Amino acid sequence: MIKKRIYTILEVKERELIGKILFAIKMSNLGYSVVIGKKSSLYAYQKYLKSGIYYFKGMGKKNIRPMKNLINNGHKIVGFDEEGMVAHEVSLIPNRINKDCMKMVDFFFTVGGVQQKNTLKVYPQFKNKIFQIGNPRFDIMKKNNNNFYLEEINEIKKKYGKFVLIATQLTLLNNHLIKDILKFFEKKKNTQDSVHFFKTIYEFENSVEKKWKKFLNYFPKKYPDIKILIKPHPVENRKYWVNLIKKIGCKNLILASDKYSTNSYLIASELNVGSNCHTSLESYLAGKPSINLRAKNKDSIYVSKLIRAVSSKDILRIEQLDRIIRDWFHKKIKFTKKIPKKDELMLNNNVKNIHKESYYFFEKKIRSIKILPKNKKDKYTNFISFMYFRYLRKLKNFYYSFNLRKEEYDFYKKKFSGLTLNEVNQNVEKFSNALNYNFKNFSVKELYPGCFSIEKKS
Repeated sequence: MIKKRIYTILEVKERELIGKILFAIKMSNLGYSVVIGKKSSLYAYQKYLKSGIYYFKGMGKKNIRPMKNLINNGHKIVGFDEEGMVAHEVSLIPNRINKDCMKMVDFFFTVGGVQQKNTLKVYPQFKNKIFQIGNPRFDIMKKNNNNFYLEEINEIKKKYGKFVLIATQLTLLNNHLIKDILKFFEKKKNTQDSVHFFKTIYEFENSVEKKWKKFLNYFPKKYPDIKILIKPHPVENRKYWVNLIKKIGCKNLILASDKYSTNSYLIASELNVGSNCHTSLESYLAGKPSINLRAKNKDSIYVSKLIRAVSSKDILRIEQLDRIIRDWFHKKIKFTKKIPKKDELMLNNNVKNIHKESYYFFEKKIRSIKILPKNKKDKYTNFISFMYFRYLRKLKNFYYSFNLRKEEYDFYKKKFSGLTLNEVNQNVEKFSNALNYNFKNFSVKELYPGCFSIEKKS
């Protein structure tokens, strides 16, 4: 039987890779062939790849040309907005979800009912295309899947002992690439997010940064027996935190090693502290306590009501944070989160894949997509062609290393540090062990440089 091919695009490796591999394994169990790769790699070899369905993670204006090229090369498109759980206000949708992109996709998938409802307000003419599937990144944190992280969790606990995790998200204020925020706003005038939205985020981060600094400047000194680990967002500049931690000078204030994933730190921690961060929802799904530190008393358009609802504690002042953490360690006052019925309804309305995994809803829709193949199979996949393509890629990487500013080059390397066949194989094997699958039943190949197929053997 010919397997239908799905192409799933990676952009920020640390945040997306594991969820996409889980998605690929589950889809391959249903008889699909799934190819994972960095965006540039999946675009570069589209003429040679077997005709299939490209699963986009963004629907902004910049995706119009790539979508047109893919369709011209015999592929189908389905769309998604990676930030749809938070950035789903009606005013934001026309920029985040471009009308021309909507015309080209067979389906646009939303994280949940709220995003779906708001998208339909903007694009009622596309009601037969817009469906909920959830987000694959949340599936990985569910108890039946998160055994994948067990080895890392044990290593983290051995290395750090008991600790509080602070997952920061200063993605504009402390962005590795942004040096002049005013110029950044000027450039964003014609992109997928409104300048107003970005300024709202910037103001939010300014308030939160002041609270982090105030808290970190005294708490580790006041309680030297309580260990605090800082885990910055993948696009943040680590030097900012290196310098701040050095300035504070407390042994119990530590910058978490990049060796381990945020999810592993989250599960290994005593509790997680964030500010309007997805880690609060991921903590809830993993059964871990979390604290949401609010920026201001009045919420902006950027603040997620859902994140506030699923957090074990929702606080405004660092004095509250001090007391909660102190009581956890010194008085053994523990807490979890059992959300009330109204918040549970909100959760289910915002995130479709709470009770079932996202691949289940995804597959129900894409099985109906008819592909008239331009390529019935992958072309030029022999050893000589592969070596030739790899040589060309090395030349391109060499060129970009000289023509990009160092900050830009470092930023893109940070977002995607590279991916090897061995790494993909190891992750598929780890999942196979965690889920009690037989790893030998899966076939993992590098079809072209940076394009990795995962299939169930026939």
